[in-house]
Amino acid sequence: MLLERAAGLAERIERYQKLKVAAKEADLVSTRAAQIGEAAALLTQARAALGRFSKASINVQYAPAGVQELTERAQRLRTIAAEDPAGLASPPFNVAHEFTNRLRGLAVAANQSIEEGWSRFVAENTPSGSDDVLEALGKLPQMRAGVTRIRQCRQKVSALAAAVPADPASTIEQLRVLSAEHGSAWAELTADSVPPSVLQFLRACAAEGAPVTTLTDEVRVWLESRGLLGSFRVRIG
Repeated sequence: MLLERAAGLAERIERYQKLKVAAKEADLVSTRAAQIGEAAALLTQARAALGRFSKASINVQYAPAGVQELTERAQRLRTIAAEDPAGLASPPFNVAHEFTNRLRGLAVAANQSIEEGWSRFVAENTPSGSDDVLEALGKLPQMRAGVTRIRQCRQKVSALAAAVPADPASTIEQLRVLSAEHGSAWAELTADSVPPSVLQFLRACAAEGAPVTTLTDEVRVWLESRGLLGSFRVRIG
């Protein structure tokens, strides 16, 4: 009787051990599937974003590394899953370090490239200029309203540039509207008491910069008499 009980216990222990091993393998397979699924989702999102920016004619400089090697490993995992899914528990390479982490890295690199491309696009396609000059112009009561409009346009542009848009085509249209409004504000920035040569100089300085030859005696005297001369700097263009 004791031998029979011992034999039965040994059999139950063996079945338990087998079930334990099978459960562990099932957990590993489930973990592998989750890891691969998460990485694939990130890549899918990055690919969709790259497509949207390409369609909107925004240049994104992105060159994924190690694609051939990762493709081969993906094919190997697909083969294992088709032949014996349990084989995913112990594939011939480290799935986390040599596959899924690298897939996530590709997605992260793609998103960084998109951010850089977007910042570059905004910088190249929207108005810029010296905030110092605007500060100086804002001291003139007759120019204060126009300067406020220009600042508001620049603030809105900065806000759009700060975040990668989900819909770049729509955001580009917003930037075009703001650029047009910015130009209109400059065109309307006039003052009856400001000589034309001074006004032309101020507009140029606050936009892309004014040639030093435009700093005539008339302009210099006008700026100096109003305490604005120190607000301007000479730089090599």
